[in-house]
Amino acid sequence: MMTINVKARLWHWTTSVAQHHVVYESFLNQNQTSTDSFVESAMGNDLEIDFSKVGVASASLASYSPEASRKEISSFRALVGELKKNLAAQESGASEELITVLDDVTELCSKTLYLLKLK
Repeated sequence: MMTINVKARLWHWTTSVAQHHVVYESFLNQNQTSTDSFVESAMGNDLEIDFSKVGVASASLASYSPEASRKEISSFRALVGELKKNLAAQESGASEELITVLDDVTELCSKTLYLLKLK
């Protein structure tokens, strides 16, 4: 969730399309809120998070491409879907709560992909 936010920030800064600039800003702000909610909900349910493994993997940007950014967001949405499946398979009381947060992230990705298609 943090990596896609850094990428969205880079897209936000490098696009020359005003609508995309606004869409990326909305995406990264909402995703940041969801990231915070996810982590705090997990911690509030006494789930252990190894913060030594939390970070941004790779978020460099050679040049801005709307097609590449849509592909990245689609891949992120698929990754969130896999995480939801993994959580649903667990017998943790926190699973439903965390899946709800991830449902919001999935919706955000879909909405962002739609808005990026508009001319």
